[in-house]
Amino acid sequence: MASEDRVLTAPGLIVVVDGVTTVADGAEALGGTYADVLATELIASASDLEIDLRTALAQAIDRTTKALDLAPPTVPGRSPQATVTVGRVRGALFEAAAIGDSPVAAIGVDGSVRIVTDDRLAVLVGDRPARLEQWERLRSGVGQIGDQRHGELMREIMRGLSEAVNVPAGYWIAGADPQAGLQAVVASWPLEEITDVLIATDGTSVAVDKYKILTWPQIADLCRTQGPEAVLDLVDEADASDPFGHRWPRAKPGDDKTLVHLLVAPRRNPAGLPHHGRAPAPDSRHQP
Repeated sequence: MASEDRVLTAPGLIVVVDGVTTVADGAEALGGTYADVLATELIASASDLEIDLRTALAQAIDRTTKALDLAPPTVPGRSPQATVTVGRVRGALFEAAAIGDSPVAAIGVDGSVRIVTDDRLAVLVGDRPARLEQWERLRSGVGQIGDQRHGELMREIMRGLSEAVNVPAGYWIAGADPQAGLQAVVASWPLEEITDVLIATDGTSVAVDKYKILTWPQIADLCRTQGPEAVLDLVDEADASDPFGHRWPRAKPGDDKTLVHLLVAPRRNPAGLPHHGRAPAPDSRHQP
């Protein structure tokens, strides 16, 4: 399966979109197509510095919905959806907005880490019986990622989200409802206070929040010295070391991986140009 992650950049602008993989029986795999259109539309909207990022997201989702002729509401696990994160330089500030689980981490000149992350879905799902059973089967070694019961539980989880998507008491994701854009998690920081900005899809951020094999400052250091691909290689190795999810319970053995690194400090990169790593091709060592 080809990667459903997308990265687009424009001067002072970074867009990262992670198309949601469909899991329902008979569902058409449109996550990558949706991500392509949404990334393009968001670059167009967010390039207008007079528009705030939430409004830009709402406009991009609306145009994507019309371009793909989507009928709201979209259904988790069956309809085209995506997590989306955008970072933008606006005057003396770096602005970030996120819908879904692709976080932004800014490294401060004092070594602090400032995070923009949308954990509403994780909180919603975390204590559901199907998820608790799924994780316990993996931790105990009774089950494994990909077995029949694991798949049944995943579909049960997705069905349970049908009434919780894009509603105030639930979680928000880019789909066919522009309102999701207005509910993005946002933050901004003075450029003079940060040295690096990292944007990762969840296939990469697990290194910090689930596997705990790296910290955000360590990822920034690796990006400076070896490039984002060095980080992706380490996460690939971690995935491969636990193929059945016994050490790190999770939904699938590995996920599409994208990491964008922006060097902010003038002494490191006067032009402030982003560079990013993408998951290797499906026929190489990483299978999305």
